[in-house]
Amino acid sequence: MEFDIGQILKYMLDYDIGVSPSVIIGVLLFVCGIIFLLFRLKISYSIFFRQASVCLLIGYIFLVLCTTIIFREETFEKRYHLCPLWSYTELYNTIIAQLIMNVMMFIPIGFFSGVALKKKHIWNVIEIGLILSLFIELTQLITTRGVFNVDDIIHNTLGCVIGFGCFVLCYKLIRRTT
Repeated sequence: MEFDIGQILKYMLDYDIGVSPSVIIGVLLFVCGIIFLLFRLKISYSIFFRQASVCLLIGYIFLVLCTTIIFREETFEKRYHLCPLWSYTELYNTIIAQLIMNVMMFIPIGFFSGVALKKKHIWNVIEIGLILSLFIELTQLITTRGVFNVDDIIHNTLGCVIGFGCFVLCYKLIRRTT
């Protein structure tokens, strides 16, 4: 087993997320319409960014749900991995690519949650990541549209924490320059 970054990138780029391009375009147009409407109403920037982040967060969560549950094929058998960090024992390139994608998929949720929440605390973001990820994994188990995987919950929550960390860095940089 050798670590091949080219194979990982190829897998990630060729991965079929199961979401129709028209759904993605529709969500993006909806978000752009909301942002345009907020500009036309001349809402103050702090309120604008909070409301825009809520819209982006909702739209992005919808895309995550489409990718992980709604547009997945049923397998007609319940599958699960209950041993935490089991994927680390099998360091195949596809496993590493899935691991990276699970973390990356939740980074925007952590970032937009940081902007949208009034109480900007890491535990609130961890709670959002855990609840959303657990919801996705349980729905995948019940509907047989994926594998209930404890590792996914860990990696998704880690992605939320990284996204919140990016928000905190941006927030501090903006505060410093103004």
